[in-house]
Amino acid sequence: MSIARSFYRLLDAVRKRMSNQRLRSKLFVVYLLVTILPISFLVAYSFHTVKEQLTRQAVDNIGSTIDQINNNIQNKLSMYSQIATLIYMDEQMRNYLSYRYEKNDLHYLDAYDYINDSLYKMLAMNPNMKSISIYTENKTLHSDGFFIKYMDDFPERLREETFAAEGNITSFLTRAADGEKTVTLARSLNYLSLNFPYGILTMEISERELYSLIEKETQNKTILLADERGDIITSGLENKAIANVSELDVSKTEFMIVTKTLPNGWRTVVLLPYATLLGDAQKASTNMLLISLACIGAAILLIFFTSRFMTKRIETLLQLIRKVERGTFELPDRAMGNDEIGQLSIALKRMALTIQDLIHDVYKKELLRNEAEMTSLQAQITPHFLYNTLASISALAIKHKTPHVHRMADELARFYRISLNKGKKCITLGDELKLTKHYVSIQKTRFEGMFRIHYALDESLFPYTTLKLIIQPFIENSINHAIWDDEAAINIVVRLAEDGDDVLISVVDDGAGMPRETAERLLAHAEDSDEPPAGYGIYNVNRRIRLAYGERYGVELHSRLGIGTAARIRIPKTTRFL
Repeated sequence: MSIARSFYRLLDAVRKRMSNQRLRSKLFVVYLLVTILPISFLVAYSFHTVKEQLTRQAVDNIGSTIDQINNNIQNKLSMYSQIATLIYMDEQMRNYLSYRYEKNDLHYLDAYDYINDSLYKMLAMNPNMKSISIYTENKTLHSDGFFIKYMDDFPERLREETFAAEGNITSFLTRAADGEKTVTLARSLNYLSLNFPYGILTMEISERELYSLIEKETQNKTILLADERGDIITSGLENKAIANVSELDVSKTEFMIVTKTLPNGWRTVVLLPYATLLGDAQKASTNMLLISLACIGAAILLIFFTSRFMTKRIETLLQLIRKVERGTFELPDRAMGNDEIGQLSIALKRMALTIQDLIHDVYKKELLRNEAEMTSLQAQITPHFLYNTLASISALAIKHKTPHVHRMADELARFYRISLNKGKKCITLGDELKLTKHYVSIQKTRFEGMFRIHYALDESLFPYTTLKLIIQPFIENSINHAIWDDEAAINIVVRLAEDGDDVLISVVDDGAGMPRETAERLLAHAEDSDEPPAGYGIYNVNRRIRLAYGERYGVELHSRLGIGTAARIRIPKTTRFL
């Protein structure tokens, strides 16, 4: 758990450190890992594969080499075995060796001549043989110290082993004082029928004779020939003082050791250093490593320039964004390609231009708002003067006993008091209807008996708000344009009703009316033209409602010539003051 916790803590530290690095550094590290890891894996896998292949190949080659060496040694030993057999089968020689000679018996001269000639021919035919001797128990046959020797001169241990072999060849390794090794091959000589030994045949072979059989195969490796006791018969070892295989100081990590045994118990041992075995693999791996390092170096350069190229445009884009952040919206027209980064650059430039236009629009609107506010503040001075003037007119009318003038001045003062509303744009529907009634009262003084007005009002809607002066213009149009006969009064109906979440205000008259095309053209002109049309009040009311509440709201106008006109005003049901 502690190891896992430490690992996660390390990963978290690396993640935090990388998160604070520049994008170029992150891309460089990622690309570098993506490049180095596969190349490193490829080098390691190639070296491992080559090592296994070379090892298998070396084992096969060494096996073939050992088989060839063993065949050569076995052939050599078979040849000496055949010599021993020929001597063993020589009946005349057996007779000479076993015959009991009398004193002054000249037959032993014949025996010397025959034995010496036979053995000398064997030496002549096999020049690599150092000596050939016969050890005999027959003391009546004089010893010449070379071909014929007495059994007492033969070591007792070797004599016992030779007799125990029962006619098979045994080998003995001897070392001279000067360190020269000699291999002695011995065979017991006995009667075929009586199985009674009459001597021992020995053949001495120099170490050089056996080393010549393995010398050609010792290139880049060490070959040993040891007997069944492990004593080294011959070898390519530099240290000649090593006498037994057990004395070898070899490590399985440094040498490949392959051993095979001959039929007579001898062993052929091959020591192959891994450094030699894997030299080609290491050389190939070194070359591959150098090539890989060159590729990694080239990859690092490519990754550096690639990451720099990719992040350079991002850094340029970031500089442009900071310019926009500081309020500089006129960006340089620098080509950045048509990929995603290029598209971002184009979008940023368009956005900067849009922001600049919006700022200019807001600035203009702010100027207009300030101007309107100044005008409104200046206009607030007018009502005080107007109220004072109307009060003077009302007092003068009372003084001169003109009640209709007093009434008109008083109604007009109330009308302005409500309509001005301290500069606010919205009033309640109740106040809007009061304002309408004040206006109607003023107009009745002028157009007495020429119109009658009726109200159908839902008083529960009075608390809701509306833009001010949206009913009065339609009353004014009905009075000014719908009266067609001075003797026949018209009827004007004002309705206030609820329609779902909306409020409907209707002004209907039964006056002269107008053609349908004129009404449609009037509304169309009022909506589409920047110039105020005839009947400015309709344009004004419709425009203000749509600006305040949206295109869903406004004025609908229906009229027929000779029948009358109906205007319907739709506003939202709200208590919010704009």
